[in-house]
Amino acid sequence: MTTEPEWGPVEQADVRAARTAIEAYLNRADSASEQQLGGAQAAGLGGSSALAGDGGAAARGDRCIDDATAERIAREAWDAVQAVTPPPPDPETDAGPAQNRKEPKEVAERRQQAVAVVRGLQQLGYHLDEKLLPGPDMAAG
Repeated sequence: MTTEPEWGPVEQADVRAARTAIEAYLNRADSASEQQLGGAQAAGLGGSSALAGDGGAAARGDRCIDDATAERIAREAWDAVQAVTPPPPDPETDAGPAQNRKEPKEVAERRQQAVAVVRGLQQLGYHLDEKLLPGPDMAAG
């Protein structure tokens, strides 16, 4: 599958969020591949595209991803939520009711972004692990 826009400027926000996440992921992968390739060339190992973790696809300009890569992108979105989620309160030091606590704004924003990315990936036709899908029990979040 490709990250090229299919619907133009009227595509849904979730699809735009997914495309943005895909591009960010691919750009990071391209940078990592270039660093690996540059290090190998400096060591005299030549410019083998096999040294780039994606088999050289990024070096060829191939911007397609598969379901496994889409799952890694979705996982990164949920990891970003977890990274800003504060630990649960310690019942020994904080006796207040936990159900009345509001989720911090940054956590809510990241969660909303993760949900948009996952839904957008699904709308683009990627098949994701059930644990990554948002739902009533928020298995991923």
